[in-house]
Formats: sequence, structure tokens, C-alpha cells
Amino acid sequence: MEENWQQKTLEELENNRWAEPDFGDDRSQKIQALRQTPLNQFRTEDIRWLVGQGISLAYLIPLAVEKLNKNPFAEGDFYPGDLLQSVLNVDVNFWLTNRPFWQYIHQLIINNSFELEDRGIDPERFLELS
Repeated sequence: MEENWQQKTLEELENNRWAEPDFGDDRSQKIQALRQTPLNQFRTEDIRWLVGQGISLAYLIPLAVEKLNKNPFAEGDFYPGDLLQSVLNVDVNFWLTNRPFWQYIHQLIINNSFELEDRGIDPERFLELS
């Protein structure tokens, strides 16, 4: 990725501007707003939420890994470790084509296995890829 990629929006990075939603549901509005926000302005909750939606994972998983590197139990709006749980629930196909990120998260799980269990974070589905 280019050097200043975190200063860009998802729309700029993907060179793909989505049409304004025809309907006013909160989910669509939130996605649209976040796609137009520079990545360096994303909060942990923004990353957690979009990863949970499976949107723009090529850009959001690196951001999530950066946050998890600083704190494996980084917290969005719900509980310590909700970002990690969201990452662990990413579709298997992403991990199959992005093994270096999978390996990083796998190592993070190994290094924090006892605390994951104490916090009720379940890595089983993710670990099935090993």
C-alpha cells in the first residue's frame, strides 16, 4: 500500500464511490459516512463495525491488526476484545487469501490464550484454518 493510505477514505482507496442509499436506514447511512471518512479518523468502534459487516477488509484488517498490536483487547462500544472478536469472525475466504494477517492473528491468540478464555472470546472458528 502507498505510504499515506491511512489519510485517504475507503472511496479513494478503492476508487469506488457508492451511490447514496435510496433508503434511510441507519446501517446504510453509517456505512456511507464511514466510506467517506479518512481512515486515520476511524475509532476502534468504526473498524470493529465495518469489519463485522465484511466491508473493505483489505484496508480495515491492517488497521485492526495495528490496533490489536498495541492492545489485543482493544474495545469498541461493547466490551474489551470486541475488535478481536469481530476480526475472528471474518469470512474464511479472506483469511485464505491473506495468510500473513491470519498468521499474525493466530500468534496473537496463542500469546493471549488464557486471557481470551477468561474474557469469553472464542477463536475456534478462526483456528479451524490452521
